[in-house]
Amino acid sequence: MKAKEMTTRQLIGECIRLDRERKQVNASLNSYKAELQARGLAEMEDHNVRFVKYYGENGTASVADAMSLDIIAPDKLQAAVGSGIWDTKVKTEVSAKYKCDAKFERMLKAVFMGDYTFEMSLEEFLDEMPMQPDAKQKKLLLRKLKGDFEKDRETLRSVLVPEGEEPPDFDVELWYIYKIKNAELIRLFLPEEGLDGTLEAIRKSIIVDTKTSITIDYDSEKEE
Repeated sequence: MKAKEMTTRQLIGECIRLDRERKQVNASLNSYKAELQARGLAEMEDHNVRFVKYYGENGTASVADAMSLDIIAPDKLQAAVGSGIWDTKVKTEVSAKYKCDAKFERMLKAVFMGDYTFEMSLEEFLDEMPMQPDAKQKKLLLRKLKGDFEKDRETLRSVLVPEGEEPPDFDVELWYIYKIKNAELIRLFLPEEGLDGTLEAIRKSIIVDTKTSITIDYDSEKEE
C-alpha cells in the first residue's frame, strides 16, 4: 500500500515498525563492523602496518589507522622546516588553525609516527622483493608507486601477477614502500644537514592522533 492510501494511524504504525527495524539493523551492523575493526587492528599490530583489506563474496572491508595532525608549536615547527617551506606549504586560517599542503602533512605525520626508512631506496627495495620485477616492470613501478596502500596494491598486482594467477596480499611489501616514499618526502622537504635534530624538533612541535576506521565497499546497484 502506498503512503497516500494509508490512514494516519497506519502511517504512524509503519514509521514505528520501520524505526524499530532500523535500530535493530544498525545495532547488528555496528556489531559486525566492530568485530571487523578488532580483527583488522590485531592484524595491523601483528604485521606492523596501518591498513588491511578483507574480501567478501560481494564486496570488501578496509580497516585503517586514520591520522589527524595538530600543530602545537608553530614557531618551533617553522624554525625546524625553514621559512621557505613553511610559507609555501602551510596556510594560517582565521581561527588560528593551520592547513598544510597534503604532501607536507603526510611528511609531518610520518616523522611523528616513525613511519619512514632510509635503509634503502625504492629501486633497491624492488630488486630485493620476493617477486622481482624485470627491467620494464621495475621502470613502471618506480613511476607508479606512491606510498598509498590501496593504489599500490593494485599496481603491484597489475604489473607483477600474471593473469589468472592468485595474487599475494603484498602487505609486507606495501608497508616498506609506504615508509620509503615517506622518506623521499622527508628528503624533499628537509635539508640533509642536521636531519636527526630537525626530525626531533618536528616531533616536539606537533601531535598526531590516530583512530581505527572501517570502510565497506560494494556495488550499491546490485541486490543479493
